Amino acid sequence: MRSTLFLGVGSWLLCASVFAASPRAAPPKINPDAGGRGSMFIASHEEIAARARNEGQIRILSGLESRTLKNILSSFATKYPFIQIKRAESQEGLDAALRFLLELKGGSAASDWDAIYLTGNYYSDYVPFVAKYDLLAMSEKGVLKIPVSMIDPDNRNIIAAGSALDAAAYNPTLLRAQLVPKVWEDLLKPDLKDKKFVMDVAPAAVFALTPAWGLEKVLDFARRIRDQNPVWARGHTRILASIAAGEYAMHGATNYHSAMRLRQKNAANLEVALVEPIPTRLHEAQGVLATAVNPHAALLWLEHMASPEVQKSLDELEPLKSSIYAPGSALKRAVEGKKISVAAWKWFYQREEIEKQIAKAYGFPSAEVK
Repeated sequence: MRSTLFLGVGSWLLCASVFAASPRAAPPKINPDAGGRGSMFIASHEEIAARARNEGQIRILSGLESRTLKNILSSFATKYPFIQIKRAESQEGLDAALRFLLELKGGSAASDWDAIYLTGNYYSDYVPFVAKYDLLAMSEKGVLKIPVSMIDPDNRNIIAAGSALDAAAYNPTLLRAQLVPKVWEDLLKPDLKDKKFVMDVAPAAVFALTPAWGLEKVLDFARRIRDQNPVWARGHTRILASIAAGEYAMHGATNYHSAMRLRQKNAANLEVALVEPIPTRLHEAQGVLATAVNPHAALLWLEHMASPEVQKSLDELEPLKSSIYAPGSALKRAVEGKKISVAAWKWFYQREEIEKQIAKAYGFPSAEVK
């Protein structure tokens, strides 16, 4: 489902009916980059800002929670008061992502947005609809302040503004300290056999081990997890609350941010362990829509998403979904000195097929709890 934000911040509103279209001068010619990729390169930040000022507005489709998006929109409006935020929505769930993709393919959403969110599950399907601005080259030259590791090195026109880690979450009153996993193979200990921990039937965390382990080891691990006979579940928030309440001892592979959000709500009997190699998935992939009416305002939005103030918001509000590549971010600090497994850009194209193979290795279990 999409939720539209209508927010009063100073003199601007997120309401499509409020702002009339601003007159626009024809944009100057943008030369292809020297690499011959056919990508567009703008030589200075001042030029981008001048064109954005001429456009005067922006429409944003985001994957962030509404309260986080509201906070980031406010800081963007403060930074660029000459850009009116005409429309901003949070896209929630795979159904909404698929519906939007079908709208793009059918042409009905072609003129609705400037900056868009690319769901990882359908990443390759989105790529043809993203404008070919060479964000990588512009960031390397200092035109845009975006850490280059946030940018897809193959497509060069898409950034991942955040990250999602996976971890084990447990109730310390139910799980002996020596059974708290330090490496993922610890879940295979005999003392954890037969309904001693929870595993999600959706194998996002196990998929994210593939870059570090390789597919063969991942599938062997999945088969051995099946043999442990865990409690199979679907979803994270409900199960984590059950662990804190003493219904289950441990979730073997859950969202780090979901567990930490619950801990922030004073869940005294919930502890979180980062298990190595730490599965890390790139999050909040964004680009400029190829048919954007306000592409230069969208470029400033992408740069803003990489800024320290936005990374702080991602840490505090999502929470803990900042980029591992952002200097000073909480997630960058969390993984320092640890082994990580980053399901970066090329893995977006393989995720669906690998997760199908993991589900088969699990034995296609049905969720016992949701």
